[in-house]
Amino acid sequence: MSQFFRCISLACTLGLAGAANAAGDQAMLVLDASGSMWGTVAGTSKIEAARKAVDSMLDTWPAGTELGVMAYGHRRKGDCDDIEVLRAPGAVEAGALRSLVAGLSPKGMTPISAAVRKAADTLRFTEHKASVILVSDGEETCNADPCALGTELEKLGVDFTAHVVGFDLPAGKAREQLQCLAQATGGRYLEARDAGDLAAALKQVAAAPAPEPADLKSGDAWMVDVNLFLGSYRVVDFTTQQTAEECQALCLAEAACKGWTYEGTGTYFVNHPRCHLKGESAVQKKYEENMVSGVKPGVRIILPEEGEP
Repeated sequence: MSQFFRCISLACTLGLAGAANAAGDQAMLVLDASGSMWGTVAGTSKIEAARKAVDSMLDTWPAGTELGVMAYGHRRKGDCDDIEVLRAPGAVEAGALRSLVAGLSPKGMTPISAAVRKAADTLRFTEHKASVILVSDGEETCNADPCALGTELEKLGVDFTAHVVGFDLPAGKAREQLQCLAQATGGRYLEARDAGDLAAALKQVAAAPAPEPADLKSGDAWMVDVNLFLGSYRVVDFTTQQTAEECQALCLAEAACKGWTYEGTGTYFVNHPRCHLKGESAVQKKYEENMVSGVKPGVRIILPEEGEP
C-alpha cells in the first residue's frame, strides 16, 4: 500500500453518515476576515460570499444548539493577536449574528491556530463536547501549525471536533494545513470554489446527521483499498494534485451519485488519478490497492463474493 493511502487510513475520517453534524452541544463559527478576503471569486468578494453563506447557514441551524461567532484579521493590519469573540455561544439570534458578520471589514493576518485554540477554550473543550467551524481562504501566517494544534486539541478535549471549509484554496500548504486540522479532530474538510459552494458547505456542516441505516457498517462512507466496481455513470480524469476528498465532494454535489471511487495514479496503467461516480442504488465492493471509495447514507453495499480477500 502506498504511503499516501496509509496516511488516509490513519487520519481521514470524513464519513458521510453522522460526520455532517458540526453542532454538538455548543459550536463556534470562526471566520477568516484577513486582508485576502477582499479577493474576488466569480465577481463577488470573498467576504461578501461569506456573509451570504452565513445567512444561509443560520436558516438551517439545528434548533436547540448554541452557536457563537469569532473572527480574525478584521481590526488591525499585521497583528497576529487580532482575534475577537463577536458573540459567545448561546441561543441563535439570527438577526444579531447576521449584523455582526455584515460589519466585518478584512484587514490583517491569518492566525488560524490561535483563533481555533481560543474558540476551543471559549467552548471549554476540556469539560464539554465542543465543535468549531472554520472558514479560511489561506494558510497560517502567524508562525504556528494548525495540524499540530488539531492533534493537541483532540488529545485534550472531551469530544472536540473542528470542521473546516477551505474557500478558494490552491493546492499546496494551505490546503494541507486545513485538511490536517479537520482530520486530526475527526472533523470534515470541505472545499468551496465560489459563493454557492461556500453556502452549501456551511449548510452541510451545520446539518443534523442523517440516521445511519442498519445495514451500513462503520467505514462504508470512506473505505481505503476498496473499489466500487458497479454502476459508474461518469468518470472524471483528475490531475495528480487532486485528492480523494475532491472525488467525494463531486459525488456529494450530484443528486444522481450514490457512491464514488478514487483511483490513484498508476492504477490500470493510467498516469493520473480518476474519479468514478456511481449511479446504482446498490454497489458491490472489491478490495483493490491504491483506491478509496465511499457511498452516501442509505446506499446498499454488496460484499465481495465468498473467497475474495
